[in-house]
Amino acid sequence: MKLLKVFRVFLAVIIAGLSFVSAQDKQISLSAQLTDSDIKFEETTDLQVTVIWRGERAKYMFEPFPLPQTQNLMVQGTSTAVTSGTDSLGSYFSRTYTYTFKPITGGIGLIDPITLRYVEVPDSLPGELTTQQFQVAISEPQVVKHSNNQWYSYLLYIFGGFGILVIGFGAVWYFKLRKKTQVEPILTAEELFLNEFNQGKKEGGSDRKIFFTRLHRALTKYIEVKYDFSTTGKTSVHITEYLENRQMDMEHREKLIKWLSTAEKEKYAPLAGEPGDTIRLATEIENHFRNLNKSS
Repeated sequence: MKLLKVFRVFLAVIIAGLSFVSAQDKQISLSAQLTDSDIKFEETTDLQVTVIWRGERAKYMFEPFPLPQTQNLMVQGTSTAVTSGTDSLGSYFSRTYTYTFKPITGGIGLIDPITLRYVEVPDSLPGELTTQQFQVAISEPQVVKHSNNQWYSYLLYIFGGFGILVIGFGAVWYFKLRKKTQVEPILTAEELFLNEFNQGKKEGGSDRKIFFTRLHRALTKYIEVKYDFSTTGKTSVHITEYLENRQMDMEHREKLIKWLSTAEKEKYAPLAGEPGDTIRLATEIENHFRNLNKSS
């Protein structure tokens, strides 16, 4: 088994090296690497998928990576990282997507090829890159034998936990009867945004600067609530970079970035625009967030 593992690692290094040489003249390339192709049932393995491109940072627009299709494995977690640098060919940018896999059963686990779709800007030329299929050797799970004393201990834990649950539910029910207070409904992030945005429109009236100031505040609060990201002291450039690195619906991300950038620019603009511009923009924003709230 160890010899087979060494051979697989050696073969992966050779393939990775050949792929790197063939991609030297390309503007964009995709690579994938599995940290461990031979694991125990209790262990995990990571698949790192990296896309590298040259030129401007915004030269390509990427669709979110889909979750890989697997056999005998399940995705336990994901993460992303964005880097940039310079080599002998010039500057480059890269995004690395890391998937952590956990075995479901012993045997051979399969990770199907992952396809990254993108659009080249400004020509809107579509393209796609695909990884190869990966195999993971998974050892069979170990069978743990329990003694009779252990079974008695488990039964005590079960009955003890059941008793605690009964007491807990009884206490909650008792205090609810005593308080008899009405619980306020929990609003979604989209509903909170619409409330904040409509309140800002009422306060601003026809004042264009107040409208965009309130819009900027409502958008940053929405991003904080929806994505648990603090926007305090951050410009629209920092917030845009965070949104670009987060997996989300591409259309929704583009609208957020556009509206945030427009609001930050217009609230400091020295001249007022057409009154109808804010009316049309407000209608577009309200319709977008109402549709989001219906689909959530």
